[in-house]
Order: sequence, then C-alpha cells, then structure tokens
Amino acid sequence: MTWPTHALFGISSLWVLALLPPESIGFDFGTLAAIATFGSLLPDLDASESKIKHLKFPGSSFKPFLVPAEIVHRTDQHRGVLHSLSGLGMMALMTIPFWQWGGWAPLAALLLGYGSHLLADAATKSGILLLYPRKRRFYLLPQGWRISTGSLAEEALMAPLAVSAMFLLLTRIAA
Repeated sequence: MTWPTHALFGISSLWVLALLPPESIGFDFGTLAAIATFGSLLPDLDASESKIKHLKFPGSSFKPFLVPAEIVHRTDQHRGVLHSLSGLGMMALMTIPFWQWGGWAPLAALLLGYGSHLLADAATKSGILLLYPRKRRFYLLPQGWRISTGSLAEEALMAPLAVSAMFLLLTRIAA
C-alpha cells in the first residue's frame, strides 16, 4: 500500500478508541490522528524509499528518520521484521517509557496505526511475514482479492477510508 492509504487506515484504526467514553481517553482525536498516522508510516522505515524516510521538521530540511531508515533498509528486507508481530512488539516495548509522560492514549494510537499498516499490507499480493523470522507469508485476503500496491483497487479504498477518517474526527472532535 502507498503512504496515503496507510495514513487513512491509521486514522480509521482509532475507531477502536472511539468506542470508549471520551473522558477516559483524555486526549483530543486530532492529536491522536496525527500520532496514528505517524505509527502507520513507521513499518516502512525498511523500504528503500518511503514517506517517513523523507519527513522533515517544519521549516527545515532536516530529515530525522533518514539515517534510521537507511540503517534498517540495509540490515533487513522490506516487509521483514518491521512488518511483523515482532516489529509491533518491539515498538510497544520501545514506547513503554513514554507511558508515564503522555498517558496510554497516544501509545494506543501509535500502536493502532502501526497495526493498521500490517493489516493493510497483509491485504496485498506480497503479504507480510507476520511471524518473522519465519519465512511463511501471511495474507489477509484470499488470492483473487489481494490488492496490488498503487493499483486502481487501492485507489478505490481511498474514498471509504477518507469518509471513515473524516466521520471519526468530526464526531469525536465535536464530542
């Protein structure tokens, strides 16, 4: 999947949090949507070219993820460990120290975004190595239904994902 699709899947994954009472979350959904979007881009640090690799600090040319992306790409294949339950687990472990600082909701948004990336890529023809380092590919959809990255089928997903994300944000920001 391409980065816009992953971003919309990431935001839409916040429907899980929308099931909870707003006062229990303690964070606005606009901020959580930004965090989920970031989380949805993280697994592609292993790609030779990815949106996260080229993100810049506002008003500068500094790309904070360029070096980590280069290191990860050189040490692992695309859709390797970062596209697995091991990668999701490593991300969860790395974010635990931030729990006390930011609370549980931002971490949940980050991990939901990350997990949405895995589900989206599992719906493609390439699938993912869900149980890395085991080399067996996992597919979310039957063979005839799998989506090619950048195809018309992926573009067709954009409209319902955009509606889902907008509806979520409009209803939760107003709440």
